[in-house]
Amino acid sequence: MTDTTEALRLTRKGGIALIEMTQPQKRNPLNNALKQALDATLRSLEGDKTLTAVILTGSGGVFSGGGDLKAMARERASGEYDGAEDYLDRMRHTHGWLRVLRNLPVPVIAAVDGPAAGAGLAMALACDLVLVTDRAQFSCAFCKVGLVPDVGLFHALPRAVGLQRARELMYTGRAVGAEEAVRIGIALEIVSPEALMDRAWDMARQMEQGSRAAFSLTKDISGRSLDTDAETLLSLELQAQAILLASRYNGEAVTRFSNKEPLRFNFK
Repeated sequence: MTDTTEALRLTRKGGIALIEMTQPQKRNPLNNALKQALDATLRSLEGDKTLTAVILTGSGGVFSGGGDLKAMARERASGEYDGAEDYLDRMRHTHGWLRVLRNLPVPVIAAVDGPAAGAGLAMALACDLVLVTDRAQFSCAFCKVGLVPDVGLFHALPRAVGLQRARELMYTGRAVGAEEAVRIGIALEIVSPEALMDRAWDMARQMEQGSRAAFSLTKDISGRSLDTDAETLLSLELQAQAILLASRYNGEAVTRFSNKEPLRFNFK
């Protein structure tokens, strides 16, 4: 199944959803069209019990160039947005779908080819795993235009690279290539441009065989790990493991292991 808008294409194959940004001639900007499409698409996936994995990517050798500065200039010139109050609703709308993306109860894979700048970097880091090509380039250049990082970067970037490195990237806006991105924690692995989507689909299909409940609980608890004390994490672990030990998936897996049969989920 494929659903296409001006700025986005959603493709479903089984339990896997591919979200592809489709304005490469504009560097897949986070403009109003893409924001509306992401909001509708992500909310449609949020309650889908058949969903097993999501892939987020951009078309045409571009992940996302971030905010649409030309559109912002037009809006300012027209007087549509003037004071701080005018921007609040727009930012709240963005935060709404960002929360949905970050909290989807399944593994979310970003497949990044080309630039992921500003909000593009933020969208990649809102995913669980980030695959890149050697053409990938990340930047956080908000300070260059007199802004602070947004779309969740104050939360995501320090957790990925550490506070000092995050501040350096935020202050300077310098570009980070694929090898450095892997080294400092922005990305997981580098694959060739030709193999990027094959690798993303392969990972998603393998995860389709895993326990959705185990992935969901692992994602939820690990996402709290840097902000939560050890005793609370132990309590969350205790409750989650008790639920999963009683699950049919675990029972079948233990039986398969005891019978020396291959497990349904054996990631490679």
